[in-house]
Amino acid sequence: MQPRKNIPTRADFGHALRQLRALRGLTQEDMLMATSRRHMSRVEQGHQIPSVRVIEALAESLQIHPLTLIAAAYCVDLDEASIKLILDTVALDLQCMVRDHMGSESASEFS
Repeated sequence: MQPRKNIPTRADFGHALRQLRALRGLTQEDMLMATSRRHMSRVEQGHQIPSVRVIEALAESLQIHPLTLIAAAYCVDLDEASIKLILDTVALDLQCMVRDHMGSESASEFS
């Protein structure tokens, strides 16, 4: 597996949420169907990490897939290079895991 250079290992949901919300032209108040204003503020400030259910609700309010919000949380910037790097890394991880799993299944057939 390739080393992960320049990919944060910790999510910054607050930064990603602020950026995506701003790109949609939404205020925190526009997102109140997803979570409370206080919780939203704490997430954006980095004081709380949202649960998967909250991520799903936030993504729905932003009209994006939840994985888009999660991927954005691991991007250094929301630029083409950062987005491509994180998506390529996820694709490689999944390909390697599936390939390794398929290889172990084939090996067990011959045991």
